[in-house]
Amino acid sequence: MISVASAGVVFVVVAVLGILVWLRSSDAPDETVAATPTVAVPRTRAPTQIASNRTPLPQITSPAAEITVTPEPPNPVDLIADWPEDRPFSVLFLGLDRRPGEGGGRTDAIILAHIEPRVRAATLVSVPRDICVANCRTDPFRINSVWQEEGPDALTRRVSNLLGVQVDYWVTLDFNGFKRLVDFFGGVAIDVESTIYDPSYPNATDTGFEPFHVEAGPNHFDGDMALRYVRTRHQDGSFAREVRQQQILLALVEQVISPQTLVESPAFLTELSNAFESNLPPDLVPSMAKLGMQIGSSRTVSGAIRPEDGMVREVIADNGAFVLQPNVPLIHAYTADLMRHSESLPPPEAGSQVELANRQQPAS
Repeated sequence: MISVASAGVVFVVVAVLGILVWLRSSDAPDETVAATPTVAVPRTRAPTQIASNRTPLPQITSPAAEITVTPEPPNPVDLIADWPEDRPFSVLFLGLDRRPGEGGGRTDAIILAHIEPRVRAATLVSVPRDICVANCRTDPFRINSVWQEEGPDALTRRVSNLLGVQVDYWVTLDFNGFKRLVDFFGGVAIDVESTIYDPSYPNATDTGFEPFHVEAGPNHFDGDMALRYVRTRHQDGSFAREVRQQQILLALVEQVISPQTLVESPAFLTELSNAFESNLPPDLVPSMAKLGMQIGSSRTVSGAIRPEDGMVREVIADNGAFVLQPNVPLIHAYTADLMRHSESLPPPEAGSQVELANRQQPAS
């Protein structure tokens, strides 16, 4: 199962990419589309020095206590329109393994997030990269190769068919972008559960091996070590790797990422400007991000496709390749059950959006 705490990771990633897409595209003219929210958000400007000969802003003085109160500047997130409650949507998050010289890349991480705005809840489903999407015996075509061979639209269709859920949008972040993200914020602190030694970890050029070793206990990783930690799998397998990916992303989010730091950090935007791809409409993304930040981990139902649940079966193809053959009807039923659970959650209580308020505050 996906850790429930990882829900916060997914939605902060939405906010990260949302504000990034918005700022990158804010020079384009606004368009109003029927039945979609219109977002009108002013561009963030750097503070300017007020000339000494200008009249200062008026101050509000309390006659009783003689306390001077200055108006607080508006919070940028407060200026973003709310997402309509009658418009649920799904986003496919993809971690892209793009090797040097490759135009596409393999999707090593595939997570579908279905958002139900009416109850401020979400469903997460993790898809194993080794699921076969063709004849598993004679044509062992894995789902993590679809992006590179057929493109993003084909991958969204195949995931939709596999899960029985319409995929509306997709987002990718490549490994180099991940490393730059970690390094930009000075690394990430991780408590490693058990010692890892992987003698078969591939080197940078994928022409040989560069053993990876990290001791159990508190560690501080730079971008390169963080990437190795989330990619190693020869010692404990692919499913354990998913847990490490969630752990390090959650730690990174908790330490450094918030919408306020993104708005105030042009250098960060420059670092990630070429690290991701998406079909998210730029005018809708700020509202999506705002909604995502209102959905905490306690309002997320998560799951993953696992062999022990009977949803996939291990198969060795005629050419010797290892793949997972899906039981599609069972996967459909499983995903639908997760979504029903999510949509049955009671609406959040008024004034309970503490997490959103905290994330809006600038870093001290």
